Amino acid sequence: MPAKLQPEADSGNKIAAVGGEFQHSTISSPYGPDPKVLHQQVGRIQYVYKLKNGKKRFIQRKISKETLAAERLIRSQKLFYDNRVAPRQWLAARDEISHAVVFGRKPQLHLVNLDLQEGDRPLLDRLKSGSEGGFIEAWQALSKSEKADHWYRLSLWLLYHAPSLVPEFLLATCKSFEDRPPMLMISKCITHLNKFSPKLVDSSLITACLDPESWPILQTPQGAARLYINTAGREGVYHAWKITRKKRTHVSPPTVLCYMKRFVEFGDVDSALEALQVVQNLRHPDFPINSEEVIRHCCKLLVLDTVADVGNGRNFCILPKLIELGIRPTRDMMNVVLSNALKGGDSQIGDVILDYMGNNQLEPDSYTYLALLTDAVAKGDRKRLGSLLQDIQSKEELHKNKWISSKILHSHFVLTAKRININDEPNEVFYSMLGMYNQLHDITALKDLSIVPPHYTPPPGSGTSEPSVVALYIMIATYLRCLKNIAVAERVYSRFRNHVIHDHPTIAPLAATDHTYNEFLVAFRDNSQGLRPAVRLVEDMQHAAGQKISDIGLKQNPPSVRTWTLLFSAFVYHRQSHAAERVLAMMDKHKVVYSMDTWNMLINHHANSQNHLALAETIKKMESEGFTMDEYSMRSLRYLRDPERLWVAVDELDMPSEPDSNSSFSEPEKGKEAASLLDQGLSRLKDNMTKN
Repeated sequence: MPAKLQPEADSGNKIAAVGGEFQHSTISSPYGPDPKVLHQQVGRIQYVYKLKNGKKRFIQRKISKETLAAERLIRSQKLFYDNRVAPRQWLAARDEISHAVVFGRKPQLHLVNLDLQEGDRPLLDRLKSGSEGGFIEAWQALSKSEKADHWYRLSLWLLYHAPSLVPEFLLATCKSFEDRPPMLMISKCITHLNKFSPKLVDSSLITACLDPESWPILQTPQGAARLYINTAGREGVYHAWKITRKKRTHVSPPTVLCYMKRFVEFGDVDSALEALQVVQNLRHPDFPINSEEVIRHCCKLLVLDTVADVGNGRNFCILPKLIELGIRPTRDMMNVVLSNALKGGDSQIGDVILDYMGNNQLEPDSYTYLALLTDAVAKGDRKRLGSLLQDIQSKEELHKNKWISSKILHSHFVLTAKRININDEPNEVFYSMLGMYNQLHDITALKDLSIVPPHYTPPPGSGTSEPSVVALYIMIATYLRCLKNIAVAERVYSRFRNHVIHDHPTIAPLAATDHTYNEFLVAFRDNSQGLRPAVRLVEDMQHAAGQKISDIGLKQNPPSVRTWTLLFSAFVYHRQSHAAERVLAMMDKHKVVYSMDTWNMLINHHANSQNHLALAETIKKMESEGFTMDEYSMRSLRYLRDPERLWVAVDELDMPSEPDSNSSFSEPEKGKEAASLLDQGLSRLKDNMTKN
């Protein structure tokens, strides 16, 4: 790997910092990111920071006459411009209201006065009436000083007595760039709502009231700026970044990193690197380029990294640029890089990264081994897997890690139980997996599901921790695949569903995804008597979709496209054509977007039925949806007894359609016939289920 993985000194590649040049004093103690302006004059501004040790740090920034003039213009357009006391009193009053709401008491009168004056009532009545434009017209008719007085009292009164009216009040009073409340006071109103009435706050409220065009240049409230950046859409974030750069708006490193985070979300690597360069140029003592906060954002950026061919070999695209900025790769960063390399199939580069980590005393951790285990399992590399397991066994902190233990269990499942070898004894495979499970987890959940008998006792020294959802799913899947008994599968599903309904602390979380349900569907699909429980399972998922699972913040999952496809395949396998068509109709009703597996199963269904026209229509529709036939699709076409008819049908579909006056059915009649066939399918399905 030709990349220079050794950290280098600052390359000197500088760009203009958003906040301009800074001159630092000699105090080296850490301080907060949001300073106060101590002194401002033509040519420079002085900020003061409070240090953790009680001392102060002073920083000067050079400013131009144009910047100072623009700042004064923006501030002069705000309410309370000539009154520095009122905003401080208002902020203290708002904080007292928040405390009163939290502790369920009335605000202290010496901190906040919620009494309205006579002139406030007409404005409040117009706001309450909800008449379009009524409050806005009355507000715009007021003078600037009158707006300041009314806004002070009405905003506090509404926050305490009528928070539902606050959004409309803010939008109306922030409609114009002139006579707008200060940015900090607006953001405090919004954060109050977001804390106590979050349903009242949406992105449109924040972006309208905190428009970057109105941000102060030299005294920007950083928390308010981050509120906007975190909420705005892509266009709004880039709009704010452009204005920030153009006006040289004062921003702290956390605010720049907030921009960087959004750029990473948008997949914009260049802008994220530009923001990182700005953080470096600010030279903030609390946020050096190798600080923990900066490294954390670099890790997120590296998730987007890819490997490309360069002049002297293959190399990463982002990592070398970070190194050029003077960032020293940490273990967390290299873990992300390693994961990217392995996911991209570059095992050679992965080995180089491991060598680099070893040469630079970056000891592999659980994340490292998870990436290596995942890669070994994906490639079916039993030798590499065995070597990794030996390393893990020798390190107690890794062996006891629940994610590592789940991955080890998963690796054995993939290599043994997922596709049982014809020469393997299923019973031995299950008890081998159970032995591994015993070493890690408590056995109670398996007993509750009747997967192991009540009298089963795990060997001495077995694990006592609660299993993760992954570990529990793996054991359920192993049991069903090894046993292959429809009656037992029904019994286990019945117990599983009962525990989900009654919020079993270990079993119920499995219902948050479709994986366990799908495993039961696979078990039901193998036997014609499994059609009825398969239908019931999907109905259970539909009825419970969205219901909360205990108090863990999860909800039960609705049937996924894979769930529907498995149900469809069950009827296809057992040649229940009409029932299969009914499942497709249900999928269309629920607007299920087909996956490639769905299309392949549909092609298989029509090919087995020798329905050349339906098969041709399916292939054309699949291609129109952006899918192309793969090896599984082509394999299904072998079932056609007269494949030439398929290509004739495809050619006919490619021809311009014209009305066929000789058709034996009109379109309404065709629709009636299709509906009749569908009804026949439902009747057959019902009859078959009754017989079973």
